[in-house]
Amino acid sequence: MAPVHRIDSGEHIDRQRPAGERAVSARSPRRRAAIAAGGVAVVALLVAAAWWGLAPRDAGPARAETPFPWGRAPAGNEPLAQAAAAAPLPGASDAAAAAAFAASAAAPSGPVAFDLCGLGRIVVPGRDTDRESGSLAGLPPPVGRLPLQEALARLAGTLAAGDPKQRVAARMLRQPGDDDPAAQAAWARGLVADALASRDAQALRWAGAACPFVEDEAQCRTRLARARVQAEPANALHWLEWAHEEPAAADAAWAGLQRAQYWREQPLGLAGVLLRAVPTDIAPYLQSALAVEAMAHDVAFPAPPLSPLLERCPARGAAGAPAAACERLARLLLERSDSVQALMLGRELGEHIGWPAEPLTRLEREIDALQRQEAHWTVDEQRPLGCATVESQRSHIAAVEREGELAVLRRNLASLPAPAVAAAPAPAAAQAAAPAAAPR
Repeated sequence: MAPVHRIDSGEHIDRQRPAGERAVSARSPRRRAAIAAGGVAVVALLVAAAWWGLAPRDAGPARAETPFPWGRAPAGNEPLAQAAAAAPLPGASDAAAAAAFAASAAAPSGPVAFDLCGLGRIVVPGRDTDRESGSLAGLPPPVGRLPLQEALARLAGTLAAGDPKQRVAARMLRQPGDDDPAAQAAWARGLVADALASRDAQALRWAGAACPFVEDEAQCRTRLARARVQAEPANALHWLEWAHEEPAAADAAWAGLQRAQYWREQPLGLAGVLLRAVPTDIAPYLQSALAVEAMAHDVAFPAPPLSPLLERCPARGAAGAPAAACERLARLLLERSDSVQALMLGRELGEHIGWPAEPLTRLEREIDALQRQEAHWTVDEQRPLGCATVESQRSHIAAVEREGELAVLRRNLASLPAPAVAAAPAPAAAQAAAPAAAPR
C-alpha cells in the first residue's frame, strides 16, 4: 500500500493561461467547436476529478504542523519536520508562502486523499476552496504549485537546449501573462523566429499562437503558412490554411492541394514532444500535469478553414473546379487523415459536392460517436493523478502520435460493448487504410 501522509490545506492558486488564438470562420461552427470542447473536457478531467470525484478515505496520521516536503515523500519514519528541512523550499518567497500555508490551515470539513503517482497518498483537510480549484496548482503548495513550477522550468530548460523544434516547444511553455504586453511581444517575435529557423512544419503551425501579439498579425500568419507548405508539401492541411491566409495565392494553393498526399494535424504533437523531453526524475504526477499543460495548447488551434474548398468546388450542378478534383480532396480528408476534424471537413465537402444521403448519414453517426467519448484514455476517477491514469495518459499520447487521433479513437470505439459500436458503423471511406502519423 502506498504511504499515507497528512498535510495542512492552504489557499489555492489558479494558473492563468493567456488566450491568443483568433476565431476562424467555418460553415459548421457548432459541430467543429465540439471537437475542441471535447479535447478541453479531456484535459480538464484529470485535474477536476481530483477535487470533485474523490471520496474521503482513511484519515491517516495526525495532521502535521510542518509543510510537506515538496517533490518527494519522507523516507521511512522520517518526521515531516526533518523531511522539510532536508528538502527546503527554493527561495525566500516560496518558504514564506509555505509558512503562510501551514499557518492558514482551518478546521477541516473532512479529510480528502490524493494518490500522486511517484509520491504516494496525501491526505488534506477537505475544504470547499480546495475542491473548487480545478488545477493541480490548487494542491497544497509544497506538493502542487511549487514543484509544478520547478518542473515546468526544468522542462523548458531541457527543451531550450535541444533541437530547433524543441526550442519552439520551450517558448510555447514560456508565454508571458496578459499583464506584460512588452514581454508578450518579445516572446512572440522570438517564437516566430525560432519556428522559421526550424523549418519544421509542426513547429511553424505552433508558432501561429504568436501572431496576435506582433504588429502585423496577417503578415505573420501568411509568412508562417508559406513556410509550412515548403516544409511539408505533401500535407493538404498546409495548402488549405495558406489559401485561407493569403487569398491572392489561391491558385497556387489549389495546385498544391491537387498534389497533396495526406492530411496530418498531429493533434497531440506538443504533448508528445514534452513527454519525450521531460527529465525522468520528475515525479510522474507532475509529468502528467505538464502533459495536460501541453494538451491545452494542442487543443487551442482553430479549426482548419474549409471555405477555400467550398468556394472552389462547385455545388451539385454548379460551375467550378473539376468534380473529380473535389471528389479526390473529400476522399483524402476521409481516408488519408489523422484527426476527427478532418473527418468532419470531408463530410461537409462531400455534402457540398452532392454525395448521396446514406454515406453522409453513416459519417455523421460515426463523428457523433467519436465526439461522445468522455475520455481518450482510461481515467481512474478515484485516483485521477494515480499511476494507472498517468501511464494510460502517456500511452494515449504516444499512440496518437504513432497512429493518429482518428485511428486511436476508432479503436477505442471498437472496444466498447456491441450496442454502442452498432450505433456508429464505420463508413466505407473510413475503412481505407489511413497513413501513419507524420514523422517526428
